[in-house]
Amino acid sequence: MLSLCLLLRSDSLAIAAFAALVTIASKFLIRSQGKHVFNPTNFGLVVTILLFDGAWVSPGQWGSLAFFGFLVASVGSLVIHRAERSDVTWAFLFSWCAVVFGRAAWLGDPWPIPLHQLSSGALLVFAFFMISDPKTTPDSRTGRIVFAVCVAVLGGFFRYVLFEPNALLYSLAACCLAVPLVDRFLPGARFAWPGLPAIESHPSLATERRHP
Repeated sequence: MLSLCLLLRSDSLAIAAFAALVTIASKFLIRSQGKHVFNPTNFGLVVTILLFDGAWVSPGQWGSLAFFGFLVASVGSLVIHRAERSDVTWAFLFSWCAVVFGRAAWLGDPWPIPLHQLSSGALLVFAFFMISDPKTTPDSRTGRIVFAVCVAVLGGFFRYVLFEPNALLYSLAACCLAVPLVDRFLPGARFAWPGLPAIESHPSLATERRHP
């Protein structure tokens, strides 16, 4: 919900309430094998933006000076939570940087252009608090890295080929549909909150949970 409050922009309280309702409802209604199909915040944002003209996401709304504050807070959050899903965050960030810098090199753009594109608080919120959701990412580390790379590549297609400003949000929503397939072919220990037993995503695996 914090990511929803930070990213969603609207002049209508009714639209904001609708987004919150859809976000919460998706956690309980759209599930597969005990996991959320979509990241709830991502789903709420995508549905609200598609349905209402009065809802939008402004990636540069905080300005470039706030970027470093978001960076410190985001990296700190990984330490606080023992980096349960740091692999998917860093895999996505490296892949997205490769997409952005690769496009700049292809077009012959000076480096300040991709650096400016990456200096976004919204990008950090997406990378550290949205794509890293443990209940919607693949169970295995290899699966999470594949998932992160796919989100970045598809996001690059949406952004630079289809010129979609909300490219990463749509990319994440689309890639989440493939998570059950990734878990099937790259099974691993399913995430469980501390104190709760883990469930394996494949019956051939041992039931003991691996801790980072």
